[in-house]
Amino acid sequence: MRGWRLCLALLVSFAAGAHAQTGPGVAGGNATGLGAGGTGDVPALADGATITRVDLELSGQSPSRAAFPASARRAFGLAPGLPFDPIVAEAGLGRVRALAGVESATYRLAPDLATGGLIVTLVVGLSTAAPGGPSGMFAGQGIAGFPALWRDERSLITLIANGGFGVFSDGDPWFGKPASFTRGSPLVSDPAIGAGTGARATWTEAYTEFGLGAASQILDTPFYAYGAVTGLAAATAGRDIFRDGTRTSLELNRAYAGLIYASPDGGLRVNASFGKQSFTLDDGFLIARFTQRLNAGWLPGVYLSPRTAADLAALLNVRWGSWVFNGFWLEPNRSETILSRTQLLGGSLRYEFNPRTRVTVETIYVPSSNTLYPVPNGPPPGGRTGLLTLAARIRWADPDLVPGIWVEGAFAHQTNVNFPMSASAGFAQIGYLARDLPWTPSLSYRYAAFSGDNPATRRYERFDTLYSGGLDEWLQGITSGKVLSQSNRDVQRLRLNLSPASGTNVTLDWFFNQAETRNNLGATPVLARLASPDLGQEWQLVLRMPIGEKLYFLGVAAIAEPGAAIRSAVGGGAGNWTTLQAQLFWNF
Repeated sequence: MRGWRLCLALLVSFAAGAHAQTGPGVAGGNATGLGAGGTGDVPALADGATITRVDLELSGQSPSRAAFPASARRAFGLAPGLPFDPIVAEAGLGRVRALAGVESATYRLAPDLATGGLIVTLVVGLSTAAPGGPSGMFAGQGIAGFPALWRDERSLITLIANGGFGVFSDGDPWFGKPASFTRGSPLVSDPAIGAGTGARATWTEAYTEFGLGAASQILDTPFYAYGAVTGLAAATAGRDIFRDGTRTSLELNRAYAGLIYASPDGGLRVNASFGKQSFTLDDGFLIARFTQRLNAGWLPGVYLSPRTAADLAALLNVRWGSWVFNGFWLEPNRSETILSRTQLLGGSLRYEFNPRTRVTVETIYVPSSNTLYPVPNGPPPGGRTGLLTLAARIRWADPDLVPGIWVEGAFAHQTNVNFPMSASAGFAQIGYLARDLPWTPSLSYRYAAFSGDNPATRRYERFDTLYSGGLDEWLQGITSGKVLSQSNRDVQRLRLNLSPASGTNVTLDWFFNQAETRNNLGATPVLARLASPDLGQEWQLVLRMPIGEKLYFLGVAAIAEPGAAIRSAVGGGAGNWTTLQAQLFWNF
């Protein structure tokens, strides 16, 4: 859900700029809110998330029950590896409801905490009765049909209505040294002195997204057109971590259209879309939808982070059997002058050996950007323009061989066509899920590393994390992630997750952060040169809990302890940064 969007570590650039730029604004190119604890369960707020699994739940009886699963999945159209779109999902429900023997069809979402993706469960009730006719407010249902105006097996016209409300309280924000981290930031009211948060910042945020979405089969062909237009109203009251006072905004949020080809046998599915829309590459290791828009300063919603759509995106998604291709051209920011002007062109190709084991290769090229890379001595070696990122990742699990165990890893390497550059990043993770124990506990350990620059070499080696982020996967600490750059950072994460009830998760994370090099130019200025590799640690507790069908609660408690590098950089006296968050989201 957008309400607990976790900003990635490069959001420290909000304090005063993380990378040097040729133009005005916050460098580093990443901008989002500084959000909360992380999941993607509400349909409208999971827009753009990568689907990792599609399950099917059946109830009732029908003469065609034995053959129904295949036809239901084919009609629904969603599949692993593809991005989630709520309009496409709702249109798919109409096709499922038109199948013989179907009495009802809905779906629910759940975060895949092992992969950072999204689990979609299609829930179908079977009956011997004939399929129902059209539904919606214009089909005779009146207000009972809200938000759908019209839905049948060929088309959907629906109102879009979702939102969130949160209460937040941070103790000793910016480790009790707000001026050190935010002086000069355009996001504070007075950049000359920085944020004046004091010992505690307490505030409320709210937003609502509203609009219209539609999808329709084109004549009797296997082509479907779809799209949506939404506005966003947001408000903040109280003192957040950047500024005090009440702020409101009203703006265009999404505006996109797409075309889907779905072969009658279900073997090939192609989805092309263009416009102001959300995009996440895999789990957000390199590109996440939560890091592409500004959600701070004069714009309300620094923790709810309601803005996620890239200003302009062209996407192509293809699934053919076990192969999935996701191609993209992105221009995340075309409007905010303080953000990087960067274009991204790339794609990923994934092969699924089975639902639990897959291999993916990814490539990202930057044809244009105004971001420059700073070095300790002399002019910048070059900038993000010409950056080429090649990555590979693998996930493996075999319940027959080692039940409950999963292993995952990735490696990315960067070069630049315009100057010598060699930077790398990667992670390795192992986890265990005890499905047969009460509350289905899981325990996982992940080590992630992002290279820093060695000034003694001719090459530039600091890994450019682009738009890394994504729920709670790649912020790597809800509070420490606000001041620590993702680059030049090694992070160990230990995670325990419990599910005491269906749809409810309690997640406890521990993060331990270290720097790879003492040269940290490209991070927030106060941490440009480190006296120690010790960046600190953080404990984070998150409760995710549905309340009925339309409401969702998120609670977060975290404490971040500054390491020797941070304490030295601010001249001592840094305290533990704590946060308490209570958020409620609704979706219709």
